Order: sequence, then structure tokens, then C-alpha cells
Amino acid sequence: VYSIKRYYDPQYKSPSLFLFENAKVLGLSELRRRAIADRTPFPYDTEVAGLRTLDRYTFEVVLAQPAPRFHYYFADPNTTGYSRWWEARTLGGAIIIVSRTTHISLTSVDNGSPATAEILDRMRRRQVRYCWQLASELRRIPTPADATDLTPEDPDDSDATELLRRQAVDVSALAAGGHIDEQARLLLMNANTATVTAQSGLERIRNEPVPIHYDMFIRLLAWFFGIMAFSRLDGAAHHPSSVVVGVLLMTTFIVAERLGRFIEQPMNNSIFDISMNRICATISGNLLGAGHRLAQPKESDKAAVWM
Repeated sequence: VYSIKRYYDPQYKSPSLFLFENAKVLGLSELRRRAIADRTPFPYDTEVAGLRTLDRYTFEVVLAQPAPRFHYYFADPNTTGYSRWWEARTLGGAIIIVSRTTHISLTSVDNGSPATAEILDRMRRRQVRYCWQLASELRRIPTPADATDLTPEDPDDSDATELLRRQAVDVSALAAGGHIDEQARLLLMNANTATVTAQSGLERIRNEPVPIHYDMFIRLLAWFFGIMAFSRLDGAAHHPSSVVVGVLLMTTFIVAERLGRFIEQPMNNSIFDISMNRICATISGNLLGAGHRLAQPKESDKAAVWM
């Protein structure tokens, strides 16, 4: 479902969008036009009549008119499900984008009054805390104390969703106090909504396991080809070089399968994770200044692995 909706996302300008628009998937073209007209991020979480998830392994597509060859589109490698790691990496980048957007938007509505400045400062600090909180929740590890201390105004046990709700409350307070107009309120809430969208995508990847039948199929396939490669090279003549090459080929297939399995779990607090700490440190530097303690990455730029 996510892969198909990406075709309709205006920011990607997909050259293959016409395939789906000609087939007239119900609701998606309207969703795209609304995002363009309102200049808002494409709402991936919005359900439409023409595309919905039925269960963990099944989705349904409804067309406005018969299209007997429509199912062939799914044989195109471009329409196959995106790798969870690459999808998570994209959504992690989206968190950076919306955090910077929030920062710039807060700067644009600053009228210099002490009351406004207090709220804007709190919202910047909370946005940084939110990023560290989300990263910790996704990896299921404790949130850094330095991040929790950023907003003593908020309870220590606030989760990521609660922090975003408090951001919305502060936007409402700015509007109610006459510090920002309706356009500025929409600007700030659009950034907040985009953050929710990215968070929801990351949580879906984290909480949805790789289907067991898919995992077993790929594993058996790798072992099958590995053993076949070994037996073909070793079957005719037991030359030592053939045995060595056969073993290396079999090992390559098996190692490739295992690496793929690890990469399919991009938020397991392992070396195959997307670099959440680096993402959070980048946001901390953008919103709080490069000298802030949370803006200092734990690994050097030359490190082989970024966590």
C-alpha cells in the first residue's frame, strides 16, 4: 500500500504515475490533487476507497472501471514492496526535514514579545526532545537523560505522541493569545502533521514483523542455491580448487541471506540500524546550536558504523 501511494506523492514526480492514474484507483488522484493544492505533505495514513490493507499479508485495490491487465503492473520491479531499511531511512530523513521546517516556521512567527519567545523556545526544545524520544521508543532503549531534561515543563514519562500533542497545544496557545495569525497556525500544524505521518511510518516498520513464510522461503532459497553451486562445482571432480570455490559460493549465498534478514529490521539497536543517533544529533544542532551537548555525534565522521 505504501509503495503504491508513493507514486502519487507529488515530491517524487514519478514517471510511472500514469499507469495507476489511467487505471483510476479510487481516491488516490484526489488525494494527490489536494496535497498539491494545499501544499502539504502527501497524507500516507489517509485511507481511500481504492486502496486498503485487509490484513498483514493482503491488500485490496478498487478501480473506477475494469482493467484486465492492471495486475501485471505488480510484476514490474518498481512496484514491488520497498525494502524496510530504505523506507525507514527515507522516513528518518523526513523527521529531519519537518524538524527544520518547524524551526524555520517558529523563527518566522517570532514577533519579539517575551510571551511569544517563551513558547517558541519551549517548542524548539520539545522538538529536539521528541526526536530523541522517538528514536528511543523505536529501538526500545531508555531515552537519554539530557534529552528528557530539555523540557522540564513536560512530564518525564511523556512519550513521543504526547510530546507532539503538547506542541499542538502550544500552537493553539499562540493563536489564542493573538501572537500568530491563522496562516501561521496552519503552517505550524502542517509541520506537526507531517511529523506524525513520518512517525507512524517508522512505527509500522518497527512493529510489523517480517512474514514468517517470506523469511523461510528466502532462507530455503539461499541454502538451495548455495548447496547447488557447491555440488555442481564439486560433483564432477574433487579438485581442491573446485571444493574451495564451491564452499565460497555457498557461503556467499548464505551470508547474503543473513545480511538481508538483518537489514529488514532497521530499528533493532544493532549495527544494521538506520543512524537514529546521527539523525537526532543533526536535529539538535539545527535547533539548539552546534555547540549543544546533544548535537555532538557519538561516532566520528570516519567511523565505519553510525548508530
